[in-house]
Amino acid sequence: MQVRMNSPFAATVATAFIALAATSGTAHAGQAPATPRSAREAAPIDPTGVWVAVITEDWRWRMLVQKPGDATSVPLNEAGTKAAKEWDPARDAATGEVCKPFGPGGVMRLPLRIRVSWADDQTLKVETEAGQQTRLFPVAPVPRGAPIAVTPIEPGPAKSPSLQGSTVARWNGSTLEAVTNSTTGGYLRRNGVPYSANALIREYWNVHTDYDVQYLSVTTAVRDPMYLRQDFLTGSSFRKVTDSDPKWAPFPCDKL
Repeated sequence: MQVRMNSPFAATVATAFIALAATSGTAHAGQAPATPRSAREAAPIDPTGVWVAVITEDWRWRMLVQKPGDATSVPLNEAGTKAAKEWDPARDAATGEVCKPFGPGGVMRLPLRIRVSWADDQTLKVETEAGQQTRLFPVAPVPRGAPIAVTPIEPGPAKSPSLQGSTVARWNGSTLEAVTNSTTGGYLRRNGVPYSANALIREYWNVHTDYDVQYLSVTTAVRDPMYLRQDFLTGSSFRKVTDSDPKWAPFPCDKL
């Protein structure tokens, strides 16, 4: 699902999210916060395990590599449109940039499996089978008895740029909220639809169960004044892998 950020539906979703978050925690006036719980201890959901992408929409752009310039439904500005039309896969291969679709702006839309685990009590680790990428989500500790925040999480300080950038995260009600900056830029789609190193990437992770099957839903909002006219919003779903599925077998970016 791809939704324009200024649409009535997007506004309704945002309003409902804030209302839900505001009722998900309770403040205790007059009480000093106790010792914070670790992010792992405070986790309201369990995102750990192996998850496979469920691709029931945008199949054309997610499963196949389209021609340069095909950026249907992506709100590119003039500079972004020009960059998309100039995409050259041979140039990416020659310059060692074949992993650009695997940055945080586009990786969750790819046909892949992810493995989520705790690197330590404060850090979630997200690994991709396709592309062999690793993302780290340092999650803020949770003060006992403190009210939850409903304002957007602030990005961390700028760091040396990398493909996966720098992410900070927190629990917000039953949602894992994360924001990433300091990337080297990448592709929103595998055919070179770009986001720049100036992009700010927000994600909202949720886990739910339908008919005894667990699903992970990730909403991603990419804000990039260099290449986008407005935020690019996508929703990606994953199904938890069972023991009967094939074993985890990572492979490099150029083999997808």
